[in-house]
Amino acid sequence: MNILNKTILASASLLLTATPAFADDPAKLFSGSVSFGSILDRGMQIAFYLAGGVCVVFIIMGGYMWMISAGDPSKVKQAQGTLTWAVIGLVIILLAVVILKVITTFIGA
Repeated sequence: MNILNKTILASASLLLTATPAFADDPAKLFSGSVSFGSILDRGMQIAFYLAGGVCVVFIIMGGYMWMISAGDPSKVKQAQGTLTWAVIGLVIILLAVVILKVITTFIGA
């Protein structure tokens, strides 16, 4: 079977097995009132996700730095510092999320 036949077969199978996208109704996005609290809540969610992603990237970078250090004590110490501060940052982010959830639960927001 040549490459053209394989391409046609793959395209046909994808077209025949396609399912509809169940997207949300755009009218619902702007219905109701938008409060300052909902905007702040969404902003905090985005900020926490971004900060968590940055911490994970730094953990990966620290691990990579440790692997390529080739036993050089100064490079290993630098990698350990990167890993330490990345984990500390991740713990602070998680604690901030928990504290904010507890506070919002108690004030009934």
